[in-house]
Amino acid sequence: MNSTIPQRSSLVAETLRVLREAIAAGRWQDELPGERRLCEEWHISRPTLRAALTALAAEGLVTISQGKPTRVCQPPEGAITSAPSQTLTVGLLSPEPLHGMPPFVLLWVDELRSQLASEGHLLQVHVGRAWSGGKNPARALQTLTTTVPASAWVLYRSTEAMQQWFEQKQIPCVVVGSVFKGLTLPSVDRDHRAVCRHAVGLMAARGHQRLALVIQEPQFAGDRESEAGFEEGIQAAAARGVTGLIQRHDGSREGTLKALDRLISARQRPQALLIARTSSALTVCTGLLHRGIRIPQDMALVCRDDDIFLDETVPQISRYSITAGTFAKRIFRLVRQPGVKGETKVMPEFVKRDSL
Repeated sequence: MNSTIPQRSSLVAETLRVLREAIAAGRWQDELPGERRLCEEWHISRPTLRAALTALAAEGLVTISQGKPTRVCQPPEGAITSAPSQTLTVGLLSPEPLHGMPPFVLLWVDELRSQLASEGHLLQVHVGRAWSGGKNPARALQTLTTTVPASAWVLYRSTEAMQQWFEQKQIPCVVVGSVFKGLTLPSVDRDHRAVCRHAVGLMAARGHQRLALVIQEPQFAGDRESEAGFEEGIQAAAARGVTGLIQRHDGSREGTLKALDRLISARQRPQALLIARTSSALTVCTGLLHRGIRIPQDMALVCRDDDIFLDETVPQISRYSITAGTFAKRIFRLVRQPGVKGETKVMPEFVKRDSL
């Protein structure tokens, strides 16, 4: 009963295509929903929708009357209409709205939407903290999954309690990120453990012996994997005199700067920092420069994650990168194969920049 979401290339033409297919599939028998509802559902503007509706009216598929709903023109008696195709609705659960997501996340969400749309399927984004902010999200998740007819769910920034609930209920889902220990949900994530282990080796190979991992308090499984990989890298390099410590912070700008000051004031100041998140990397980079500490001469930086703005800093920040299309394709494959278990780990490529 749902249509696809228009793709971003030639948006008016794509909206026109989606409208045609939805009418042919019998989604609307008499009249179309209001403009506001369609614009919100498909993330398009009213001028885009109106241009597509005008073209649709010229084809004789709808009639437009000012102040009245757009009506669907019934095909002549005996006309052959295409049979409705099976449309899947995939729900994306996120604790933050689209405008609050990091650029890389927005890119893979858009890629996933396009890949689903290419097969006539729909991606719906559901934003809320009721199912992610507390230790017991069961009531909110039960209400959502029973009222929204999704064939599968994509869990972005999911807590351990959320993952446990989906596994207990055996509801098809794909975790974007790492799965917590003891759970078997299908997942797609960067190989944080391997990345952090590799980063330690890189920094040690460049002569840095005192290293630190700057990371937010572990809320997600990928952060725990990062800490494990960092510790494994330190153990492997210990024979060369390499030492490391983990400096946690609360995720805020102020908390990150306090963690940075603790590192700077330490008796054995680190010579290189591995930073988990891109927003934290930006804060650390500017914080070091503001304190008169040169990068990389006085302290080297490597970021575990990647976003396009890391090339806009001076100096540019070294990091680990993966294309959004590749990442989205892995998610798409699991969404199309419900019931498949196991983790899909994607190893990013190291992007050498000025900070190391």
